[in-house]
Amino acid sequence: MQDSDNHQDAAEPNTARRRLERLLGGRPLSVYGVLLAGIGVLVVLLAIVYVTGRSDGSGQEAPPCLGVDRAAAEQAITDGLIERIRVVSEQDQPERGPLAVTLDLTDGATCWSLPQGVASQADLNQIIGVATVFNEIFAGEQRIRFQWVQQPNIPPALLATATTAPTETPQPTPTPLPTETPVPTATPMPTATPMPTALLPTATPPSVPAPTVDAASPVSSPATAPPAAPTPAS
Repeated sequence: MQDSDNHQDAAEPNTARRRLERLLGGRPLSVYGVLLAGIGVLVVLLAIVYVTGRSDGSGQEAPPCLGVDRAAAEQAITDGLIERIRVVSEQDQPERGPLAVTLDLTDGATCWSLPQGVASQADLNQIIGVATVFNEIFAGEQRIRFQWVQQPNIPPALLATATTAPTETPQPTPTPLPTETPVPTATPMPTATPMPTALLPTATPPSVPAPTVDAASPVSSPATAPPAAPTPAS
């Protein structure tokens, strides 16, 4: 009786195993064990890559990057204060150009970030060019290391080009109506100034003294003319 019980107990695990294999398509459980082990290794590798990508290579978390403008970044490059430049572009489409540029300073604790996106590519390319020229001039220990990274799932805001604000169309100024030109009034002709009339002097008759009549003397009658002589007959 005891032997039959032991045989039944040993058969139950085998039965359960066969049922599980039938549910898994008849494949042995070892196959799935290998697959699970491989998945676990991949997860560990992804975790290592993630931690390495977020650190500076020393196992410590990378410092947060502070914003900087192009002029300050150029000055830091020419002064030899930059150790590494990381350039981020879109995965599978690197021809779009750089979308983000970060600068790691030589002190190992400072990180600068330039304005990001397609709208800022002129500044990003300028910084990359300045660093490239710096490496050609100052080769050796001061050489700046470039790290090119292609990243998927770029936010759409970084891919949008800058749109210029439309300029306001000035309102046309109303053209003033032409004013009617007044007809010039005729200038009156100057009236001739009358010549002054010459005043002829009035002749004053000479004063004749009145004859005095003597009352005592008689008035003499005028003398009578002698008679004319007779004309002789021919």
